[in-house]
Order: sequence, then structure tokens, then C-alpha cells
Amino acid sequence: MTRPTMSCPKCGTPMNQQAVKLVQPVSEETAAQSTAFDGVLLLVFACPSCGWIESRRADDAPASA
Repeated sequence: MTRPTMSCPKCGTPMNQQAVKLVQPVSEETAAQSTAFDGVLLLVFACPSCGWIESRRADDAPASA
């Protein structure tokens, strides 16, 4: 299985994945796209260099080995 990656938008350092969060959809469109989990999966990342925290939807995440 591959892990999603993200570069820090502030300093460019590769970020560490910290969590996968299930959140309730906030719009009808998002709710229609997330029937399998009854929510939307968010990936949460932290930058080891500057400490910035960032998140994005799991289905928007590019994966790497």
C-alpha cells in the first residue's frame, strides 16, 4: 500500500502524515460523494521543519511508494 505525500506550502519540506480523520460533509454535493463512509476522509500532515499543519481530502491525494 502506498502512502500519500505532501510538501509544505510554506517551506517546501516533505510533510509527515499525522492522521486520517473522518468528518461529516458540509454540503449536499460532498455528502453525495461520500456514501461509503458516511463522511469525508481528511489526511492531516505536519511539517517537521516549520511546524505548519495542513489537511486535504483523501480522494484528492496523490500517492507514492
